[in-house]
Amino acid sequence: MSTLTVRVQVSDAFGELGYSDEELGREVPVLLVLKRFRQGLISSGKAARILGWPRREFLDLLGREGIPLYDPSEEELAEEWNTAQRLAGGQ
Repeated sequence: MSTLTVRVQVSDAFGELGYSDEELGREVPVLLVLKRFRQGLISSGKAARILGWPRREFLDLLGREGIPLYDPSEEELAEEWNTAQRLAGGQ
């Protein structure tokens, strides 16, 4: 996997929060990947690949952070409910 080097300047206040330069360097990519995952723009498999992790490790992170693996919209839930009803012989 090729890498991209990015230099980011942040306020000294991050140091006051207890973040070291190394920790910021490790955490920022994870937070960016989590953001895209929550937006529904990437799958858990792609997120894991981007981070260079096994998918199981990314799924464990989602659990620790309380981020649902599947977060359907109201329309998707209604569609799934209708399908379940139809399959159960309810319609």
